[in-house]
Amino acid sequence: MENSSIPDISQVDLSINAFTKALAYTEYPPSKESSNNKLRCYYFKIGSVNGQTWTCPAGHFCLTKITDENPPVPCPKGFLCPANSQQPTYCCMGWYCPNSTVAFQCPKGKWCPRGSVKPQSCFGLGFNKCPERTAQSPKYGLLWVFLGFFILVALFFSYRKRKSRIRNAKYNNLLQHMMDKKTDRPEAVVIDRKKYDIEFENLGLTLPNGVEIMRGVSGEFKSGRSCCIMGPSGAGKTTFVNLLTDKVKRTTGEVRINGKKESLKKYKKLIGFVPQEDVMLRELTVQDILIHSAYMRLPTSWTRKEKKEKVLEVVHFLELDHVMNSPIGNEEQRGISGGQRKRVNIGMELVADPNILFLDEPTSGLDSTTAYEVCSLLSEIAKKQNMTIVSVIHSPSAQAFRQFDDLLLLGKGGRVVYFGPIEKATQYFERIGFPCPPNENPADFFMDVTSGKIPSSLKADFKPSDLFDFWDLYNVKKDDDTFKIFISSRTKYDLFKKTHLPRSASEVKVNPVVAFFDIFRDFYYYIVDILEEIRDNIYGFFRFFVVFFYNLFACFNKSYTKKDYDPIRNTPNIFTVFWLDFKRACLQIYRSLKSFFLDQILHLGCGIFISIASQDFTYLPQQPKELCNVAPLNLRNVCNEPFDYITFAGIFVSLGVLFSGMSVGSGTFGNEKVVFWRDTSAGQPTISYYIAKVVADIPRIIFAAIMFTTAFILLFPYHSTFLNIFFIVLALYGCAFSMGYFLSVIFDKKVVALASTGFSLAWSLVLSGIIPNLKDIKGGFLNYFGFLWDVSAPRWAIELFWLREVRARDYDLDPNNLPNTYKYSTDPVGFLYIALITLGWNVLSYIAMKLLHRRHQK
Repeated sequence: MENSSIPDISQVDLSINAFTKALAYTEYPPSKESSNNKLRCYYFKIGSVNGQTWTCPAGHFCLTKITDENPPVPCPKGFLCPANSQQPTYCCMGWYCPNSTVAFQCPKGKWCPRGSVKPQSCFGLGFNKCPERTAQSPKYGLLWVFLGFFILVALFFSYRKRKSRIRNAKYNNLLQHMMDKKTDRPEAVVIDRKKYDIEFENLGLTLPNGVEIMRGVSGEFKSGRSCCIMGPSGAGKTTFVNLLTDKVKRTTGEVRINGKKESLKKYKKLIGFVPQEDVMLRELTVQDILIHSAYMRLPTSWTRKEKKEKVLEVVHFLELDHVMNSPIGNEEQRGISGGQRKRVNIGMELVADPNILFLDEPTSGLDSTTAYEVCSLLSEIAKKQNMTIVSVIHSPSAQAFRQFDDLLLLGKGGRVVYFGPIEKATQYFERIGFPCPPNENPADFFMDVTSGKIPSSLKADFKPSDLFDFWDLYNVKKDDDTFKIFISSRTKYDLFKKTHLPRSASEVKVNPVVAFFDIFRDFYYYIVDILEEIRDNIYGFFRFFVVFFYNLFACFNKSYTKKDYDPIRNTPNIFTVFWLDFKRACLQIYRSLKSFFLDQILHLGCGIFISIASQDFTYLPQQPKELCNVAPLNLRNVCNEPFDYITFAGIFVSLGVLFSGMSVGSGTFGNEKVVFWRDTSAGQPTISYYIAKVVADIPRIIFAAIMFTTAFILLFPYHSTFLNIFFIVLALYGCAFSMGYFLSVIFDKKVVALASTGFSLAWSLVLSGIIPNLKDIKGGFLNYFGFLWDVSAPRWAIELFWLREVRARDYDLDPNNLPNTYKYSTDPVGFLYIALITLGWNVLSYIAMKLLHRRHQK
């Protein structure tokens, strides 16, 4: 008997077309009834299958007819499911769905992107009023913010420029008052300072491979006299100064100060060193540079008025009056002339009131007239201020040469050819067979003799290396009238050389085993130097507190005399140095309106580019699992994942911030390495300098974060607040600047830009925790390098950005099923992680600054 309850399969439509009729794409009734044709709203309504249909309650969707096995499925937040919905649909663009049962059109002054749970405030500022059903809201009104910002900055710089003119006028009046007292050429003020005579004996330097750079240099530099050091290239003129001042560890010899065996490092605060290059901050004025040098290095017992008068005295003496308020200038910005820059280079040391002054080729790059004036100034200073002046000179004119009192002439190989008064040099060379022609420049003649270009009148087989032996022989027999006959006799000369003079380099036999272990000598000296500095710092720290409490006790007990913190010279402490360096750094950064604007335009441009690239990046929740279970197999993985581009927006932000932040931050220290070396060699504490520069950069970091964030939200459809994004960007900028500091310290200026690009890509992409995903590296080879992700500031910034953006959308998220390795607990502790990472980069930068290029800092 046939069962009538079984349908006739042959009459059932099983085509794809029939099943698609179960889904009717229908306009939402309130949208259909509205006369507003903008952004109408549609949803998936239940259709019919083979003439059969079914119902579904509002807030739910029903794929099939409701049964006990197939109950209605609740519609998640962000979806619209009116009555009789067959599938959920994201809340329509221009509408918002406070719950899944109903949708409201976006009111005027608000905007509602797809999947909105609540309307977002419109930021128009007159450009975009956001009419009803607005789905996107480009914030063109921010252009007013940019314009207002630049106007305020311009007014600020104008105010600073006005204050600078008032200050300059005060200094000009003081200087004019000093000039009115003197009608003739400015002269050095007579100072009866303590004498420092420097004796050196048998100074030598031998490399680990056995090559002698310098040998047997002896002599004395006396107070009140100026000495010039000359010699051909490779003679070791600069090496000699480095050995004398302990910048390079000598292998032989000793130095005595006023007859006492001591190191010149002890008297660092009393020594001025003028480098060959004009090392100074080119964006500052002559006045700024000299005042900073004076405040940093003059004794604390001097009042501010006395220090200013010292600066003006030096300015007047060096004849820099008319350019005192002019910037130094560089290849791009016109400033003072080369001769004036050289005078400023010398003035930086003179304002420190040193007792000993070393100069490395102060006349290089100057014309003969200017070179003569510089040498004349040095001679006058030495005599009138009782100063010990030693200058390395290259090819001076006859007039400039005669301004010096003594001459130290070195030959190739670092041996002495002559050392003594300049007026006796001609007589000495005549005695050894080299009479100087009457019209010849003595300096050029001596250099030609040293180079072997002039034959000897006493020895036909003369070689330049004989000059070293002649000098040693002269010191033994200088009073012997038969000196000429003695050196012209080959037999007597060879016998003397064999028994009295040191062996030549060719005669020295090098033990290969000793030479091998000597390779580690420099590393040993490097470690010893670091340990000595640590020891001195610890000693200085405890001495400071001991003297402080002793002087405090002396204030109440008049029988005790106060002690100096430094027995050599009391200079400003680290706190005062910090303040002076901070003021100088602010002058550098905030003096030029053009450079400040260029920095801000860089951050603004990066923010705009990132905003354009991420204008369609948003987040929509994943489809319900009941819907994904019936999806095609190859689409189920996609269906089970949310539509999430917020993570990529965070990566773009990190990449832009790191690139722009490191580009600007690398100039903080990278553009003035040589200035730092010079200041540190003069006694500047590195910690004060470093912190001052970092603190001076804080306003730049804040402005950079404001510009980037404001530009970024121009097109990006953010749901959190401006401040939420700003604080994330600010934290990331602080870290980016610190990374720039580190790169600029360890890399040369020429390759910092390339290194910054590589760093930006590495930390923002590879170590972002997204590609590769942190979940994937656990258990594999990369797990050994997992700590790199832990110290990656972009990783935490991206996670914070995602958490704040997604939570602002009010979706129902499973805290145990967040993407990647994200956790709700990261907010706000992620900011602490970024702060600690930033601190770590700063510590690394400071350590690298202390450990690298130590020879330049001595």
